[in-house]
Amino acid sequence: MAKKSRRARLSPTQRFMPTSGASAPAGEQAAAPVAVRTAPRATQVVSRLGRNPEDYAHIRADLQRIGILAGSILAVLLALRILVFR
Repeated sequence: MAKKSRRARLSPTQRFMPTSGASAPAGEQAAAPVAVRTAPRATQVVSRLGRNPEDYAHIRADLQRIGILAGSILAVLLALRILVFR
């Protein structure tokens, strides 16, 4: 089995720059439009992957509740440490 070849990774600015293969003569500069692509929004990325963000609303609520509980426990422990080791 042949080894897979890797594709060269381009930076975001290189992706949309025109190639230098067909250059105009030195005296003439053709104003070619440059394609500018905006980054897809989170909902577009999620929907492209086939997942709906509303499907995970209950999980997000649970994680938020866990975070609040953990933060309050840390605050209580910090307060007890301050009171005990004065």
